[in-house]
Parts: sequence; structure tokens; C-alpha cells
Amino acid sequence: MTATANKAARADLKRKFALNNCHEIIDNPDRDNIKLFVKKVKSTVPIADLFFFLIKLLREKKELCERFIIFCHSIKLCSDVFSAFKMEKCHNIDMYHSKTNEAVKENIRKDMQDANGKIRVLIATSAAGMGVNFQAVNNVIHFSPPKDMDSFVQQLGRAGRDGSQTAMALLLFNSRHCRNLDDDMKKYISNEDSCRRQVLLSAYNCNPSPDRVKHLCCDLCAGTCSCEEKNCKDYEHPCIYNEFQETSDDDSDPESESDTDYFE
Repeated sequence: MTATANKAARADLKRKFALNNCHEIIDNPDRDNIKLFVKKVKSTVPIADLFFFLIKLLREKKELCERFIIFCHSIKLCSDVFSAFKMEKCHNIDMYHSKTNEAVKENIRKDMQDANGKIRVLIATSAAGMGVNFQAVNNVIHFSPPKDMDSFVQQLGRAGRDGSQTAMALLLFNSRHCRNLDDDMKKYISNEDSCRRQVLLSAYNCNPSPDRVKHLCCDLCAGTCSCEEKNCKDYEHPCIYNEFQETSDDDSDPESESDTDYFE
């Protein structure tokens, strides 16, 4: 039994355990109360600019800010994002990864299990993706895609666990983040015209509900929504339409980040 396993992972499990002609029971992993967003940005845009909307929100609301988790693909990137927030004199933030001191981890977990805890933005690696029960998280941001779809589904599932229909999951990435991805993640981040939920669920041979509301599904579906409901445009992510100032015109993929930096 496993919580999340795409087609390739299931095939690998069957091969390793010699499960020939076995019976599979597969549940749809769709979290239909989480709206999906994807935005590709230039690698030359400073981190503080990418997250300025959240920095501003923290400054204004402080401990009353909505709770966010920002997932990063490596400890190095996690530290870079944390440092960028600290340089902007942000409070109510913390960092969680496999090298974090165990006592600090425990304090973070306790705070995040309290809906009114002091931590309003947690910057983390996959170490915070499973085996935790964080409260009042309705916003998950991936700053770089995980290497596989299973990790992505598990991590975005930190949002909306209270059933809130306003939960949002944003994948924010640049060209330097796109190495070592499995085929399902490559398909997801390159998609520009099909329903994002449909593409995500295709990795599990599943389909979204045919009755889903377009403006609550994903950013691409929202663009074709014609429901004319008053709140149709109320579920836009504050980061999506930002215009960013680049530090240079070079968006090449230099070997500045080794493969050992990529993973947890």
C-alpha cells in the first residue's frame, strides 16, 4: 500500500516484488479544492523580486499573514530563499530540511500544527512533504519542480487539508530547475494549453471530475471560464501576473548548480 504512485512507480513495485497478474486498487489522487498554477520565469530574476508579493504580505500582516509553504528542490536553494526573505527583514518565517537540527524541527512542527502559530511562511525541502500534519496551510509554492510527479502531488497536498476551496498550489520555476525530472513532470511543466489537472492526473490513469468549475480548476481553465459568476476572478494567484525585473539577459543553464545540490 502506498499513498501516491504513478504508472512508472507501480510498474517498478510490481517488478521488484514479482507481482505478476496482481489486482490493483487505485484511488484518484485529485485534490479538487486546490487550484493549480504554473509560471516560468527567467533565472536572472532576483528571488526577492519573485516573492515580493509575499514579502509585502508578511510586512503588512505579520503574524496574521496567511500561511504559506515554499518547497525547494535542494537544501542550497532552500537556504537561498530563506536568506532572501531575511535580507528583506521578514519575520514569522522559518526553514525546514533534512539537515535542520532535530530540536528545531520539533519546534517547527509544533508551531505548524497550531493554526495560529507564529510561523506564517515555511521554506522547506521534501523533508516537510510527508509524515507531517501542518494546519491552516492553503497556499503551497514550489520554487522548482520536484524530480517526480509523486513528490509533487504529495507536497501540494499540504494545502487545503481543511477542505477550503480557496487553496492554491503554484509551481514557479526557471530553466535551471528543469534537470533530472521524470517524464510526467516534464509534461506537466511544458503544458501550455491543456487543463493542468488533466495532465497531472494522466500520470495516474485518472481523470478530473467532469463537473469541475473551470475558474477553480487551474489557471489555464480559468482563462476559458465563461460562468459569469461574481467571484469568477477572485481566485487568481498574486504572483501570476507580476512583471519581474531581470538582472541580465542571460538565461542559459550554466553548471553553477551541481547535481548534488539538486536533491534533498
